[in-house]
Amino acid sequence: MNCWRLRQKRFVLLATALACSSEGSHAAKQSIARREISSAPVHVCTTPAGGIVVSLDSVAGLSTHATLGALRQQCVAGDSVLYDAVGWQAVAWAFPFAGARVTAVQSKHGFGDLVHDDEIPDLWTVEGDSVRLPDGHLVPQTLGLLRSRYGATIVDENTGGDDIDGPHARSCRFPYLLFALSTTDTARQVPDSARVTRVDMDGPDTTMTRFCIAHTPPNER
Repeated sequence: MNCWRLRQKRFVLLATALACSSEGSHAAKQSIARREISSAPVHVCTTPAGGIVVSLDSVAGLSTHATLGALRQQCVAGDSVLYDAVGWQAVAWAFPFAGARVTAVQSKHGFGDLVHDDEIPDLWTVEGDSVRLPDGHLVPQTLGLLRSRYGATIVDENTGGDDIDGPHARSCRFPYLLFALSTTDTARQVPDSARVTRVDMDGPDTTMTRFCIAHTPPNER
């Protein structure tokens, strides 16, 4: 074999070795990337099959009877937040969902305190365009739609103040839910055009129970 052919053979062997090294490096980078993706933090909670439903016993699949620690094990996404209701503040944990934000509040613990994993949240607030009521329907966008769809409704007067968090409404269909309203109208009576901005699940309300009994026909009680 002459020198030219020997040099040519060595060049082919070197090129083959470099190609294999490059392919191995690329495969290694892909493997590392896959590991990084699989270990990336979860940014949203998994939406249940029935959607983000707010009911007395569960909110977006999270039991309203479970401790915060158990709920955080069910969904590792989220962070501690401060719930501000204008006049008082409480610690809470916000669970992010696609199209909604679910906040579990521990109203016994105020500003400067920490969430307690061994305690059950006593107030739930839900915001977003994907929130549904127990019947499966999306939350009505306005007070008028809430009234027309669900009937007897009690509404706060439209009054302002430093410790007033805007008007709210309750429907006899779901007396344990509180619908936060927003309006630019300054009239004392809240107009039907007022927007529903948030839904709170705070349990049965005695005033609402009496109102609903008084506005329900005897044959439907």
